[in-house]
Amino acid sequence: MKYRIRHSLADYKVQSYVHGDTIPDNAIDCSLGINPFGYTPQLTEELYRETFSGISPYPSYPYRELRAAICEYLAPAAKIAPEQLAIHTGSMGMLIDLNRLFIDEGTHVLVGEPTFSSATTDMRAMGAQLTVVALREEEQFRFSVARFIEALRPEHTLVYLDNPNNPTGQMIPLADIEQLAQKAAAQDTMVIVDEAYGDFMPLENSAVALVNKYPNVIVVKTLSKGFGLAGLRTGYAVLPQAFMPIMQKLPGEMVVTETAARLTPIALRDREHITRSKTQIAANKARVLEALSVLQASVTGDTVPIVLLYTERDLNLFDVMLRHGIITERGEDFDGIGKRHIRLRVPRDLTELLPRLAAVEKEVEGAPCSSR
Repeated sequence: MKYRIRHSLADYKVQSYVHGDTIPDNAIDCSLGINPFGYTPQLTEELYRETFSGISPYPSYPYRELRAAICEYLAPAAKIAPEQLAIHTGSMGMLIDLNRLFIDEGTHVLVGEPTFSSATTDMRAMGAQLTVVALREEEQFRFSVARFIEALRPEHTLVYLDNPNNPTGQMIPLADIEQLAQKAAAQDTMVIVDEAYGDFMPLENSAVALVNKYPNVIVVKTLSKGFGLAGLRTGYAVLPQAFMPIMQKLPGEMVVTETAARLTPIALRDREHITRSKTQIAANKARVLEALSVLQASVTGDTVPIVLLYTERDLNLFDVMLRHGIITERGEDFDGIGKRHIRLRVPRDLTELLPRLAAVEKEVEGAPCSSR
């Protein structure tokens, strides 16, 4: 039997940092980008049990309470109407739908590198041709809006940016994104800003502030990261009013469960939990970075729990970390970096991590230098 799948998939290899690795019993999990301090204490087991009655009927579409809570949460950044929201199963589900809308075989997309690999993997699977702007190691992987603007061409249908960037955790200033949006709008290029980690940065830096100002800006967000609700699989996009009829060309009704629809508004209304989490993350991250003397760190945001660590030594840094009981994300799973790099998510407790990092650095220091 010959399966007649999309031409772009015939010789394509999936790239993702989700491997389903078995974590050793004594390992410290610093891998997936979650809130190390979990979800709001306002969400209780009793509230969860109360949603049991919602597993038989279809969800309460169009999710009026959830939409209202999102708009209330985003209000310090912009006045967003409920109908400007598209609700989906996490930010990845939303990105897949947007790729379906914009990308045909040969569609040109401008992206940074490294970036969220699952997003660019799906773009390539749809047949996109990616133009890459490298975040350079010699500049600690710092984002350069000037290089992005220089690379932008009329043939680009899309620009994709994640802010904060994954894997570095750096926050791109809103002014930089606005510069890019202005030039892109002049040539009918859409700008998708993936703010999966956006709740770890000040809301005032969110590109949501640009959605009502520029008709070409779409912001994708999730409750998986900052709100600590990855298991509820809830995400959304904030869309320009003019784009809503286009978004409605895709089926997307009732994709979020009733359990998620009932519980997520409670989380969205507890701003103090996000504030506390960011304060604690910043304290832990500062201690981790101050402890490093051999490994190098990318430019990164102090309240964002992820950071890119790397070395000039010729070794597989993921394997070294694993030998010392630290689970991270492999550099090879991101375009533009490799085995000398890992992404580390700061854990809740540093008691065991810091001495293990010291042991990692001792091993790295004794390895030969890479020819790169």
